[in-house]
Amino acid sequence: MNGDIALRCVGVGVRFGALQALDGVHYDFHRGGVYGLIGPNGAGKTTLLNVLAGRLPHHSGSIVCEGVDITRMPPHARARCGIGRSFQITKIFPDLTVLENLRIAAQIGHGRFLPFWLAPRYDRRLAPAIDAMLERTGLHAHRDTVAGTLSYGLQRALELGVTLMPDPRILLLDEPLAGVGHHEIEGATHLIEAASAGRTVLLVEHNMDVVMRLSRHIVVMSNGRVIADGLPGEIRANPLVRSVYLGEEEDEVAA
Repeated sequence: MNGDIALRCVGVGVRFGALQALDGVHYDFHRGGVYGLIGPNGAGKTTLLNVLAGRLPHHSGSIVCEGVDITRMPPHARARCGIGRSFQITKIFPDLTVLENLRIAAQIGHGRFLPFWLAPRYDRRLAPAIDAMLERTGLHAHRDTVAGTLSYGLQRALELGVTLMPDPRILLLDEPLAGVGHHEIEGATHLIEAASAGRTVLLVEHNMDVVMRLSRHIVVMSNGRVIADGLPGEIRANPLVRSVYLGEEEDEVAA
């Protein structure tokens, strides 16, 4: 049913000069689903997230978000439609504290950024939500720490907290574990899993164990196209996927 569709891609194409980064992508992402987007480097995964977030406005085809055509909407308007986006490289204010990063995200999430003489009064109204996010991300003990001095894993947690402050219904996560130390991966995975509850999530991540653990559905891309989709177990056993993504020959897979 169309009412169950959170994001719909209709013939989405992106070209960078001679490179066809996305080639007529048609796909429906349903509400509440956690979708792992996998494929070799250059498959078009990050490009697709950028299109959905409004960061690549020059594309063919259309994007529909919960029944609304958002094809021509800029990123800030899509954020107001409930789309949150994280990046391969952390997008935080490194010279501000953890608390200040979350406060800015909370103000913007409420559609305003106030001058300093009004902000404290308004911030008191936001304090409960900010405190809750500090607890949720495990950053309460670091609330007054300058963000740029945090470990990379904690910076990732802060970025996710910033992304979640406006309470998006749709979450686009681009390699959220990139650069995270091995000892921090389990904690970061738990955080992503908790953040995914009740949301539609598109996850691009190279750690296949994490992708298979978190995703209810796997979408496989290659050369800018969706070549397969299905449950994690189905994708693991798909000879075409193993051939394209894992570099195995199909006759070897069948053997």
